[in-house]
Amino acid sequence: KAVVSTQSTGQELEYAGAYIKKAPNNESSWNYARGIITKNKMNYSDFPYIKELCTSLNEAHVPSPFLLHTLADINIEEGNHTAASNMFGTLQELDSIRKKYWEYRQNQLQTAA
Repeated sequence: KAVVSTQSTGQELEYAGAYIKKAPNNESSWNYARGIITKNKMNYSDFPYIKELCTSLNEAHVPSPFLLHTLADINIEEGNHTAASNMFGTLQELDSIRKKYWEYRQNQLQTAA
C-alpha cells in the first residue's frame, strides 16, 4: 500500500525534479525521487514527468551517473533491457568508483534474458 497518494507523490517528484534540474550531479535529489517511488511501491511509469525530465537532460548531454541510473531503471521497467544494458556499460566508464556494481547490474540483465 502506498504511503502517500499518487497526487502527493507527484508533487514531491516535481519538487525533487526542480532540484535535479538545478544540480543534476547532486545525488541527494535523485535518491529522494527514487525513494519516493520505491517507498510507495509505485513505478516510474506512474509519473511521466520523471521520464520526460530524464530524457530532456540526457538529450542535453548532461554527464550525470544518477541520470543514467534512473534512465536504466526506467528502461528495465519498460522491458527495454538492451537500452538499460547500454546505459550500465556507459556507467562503468562514467562512474569508475561503482564500476563493479554497474557490471553486476548489466550481468543481471543478461542473465534474465
